[in-house]
Amino acid sequence: MDAPSAFNSPRCPICKKPAAPLDDQAFPFCSQRCRLVDLGRWMDGSYLTSRPLDPTDEDDPDHK
Repeated sequence: MDAPSAFNSPRCPICKKPAAPLDDQAFPFCSQRCRLVDLGRWMDGSYLTSRPLDPTDEDDPDHK
């Protein structure tokens, strides 16, 4: 039998409990509360991007 892997059960990035199922609105968090905690961290500036985005930063290399 294989050992359990971290990839078998995604964890909530806020509290590390098992994440809600894929079809749940809270996913990838475990609950609406953790989802709102994460949103609050973005809103108050706790999370930052590494640098300001540049118009030349495109996900689609064919986009012109």
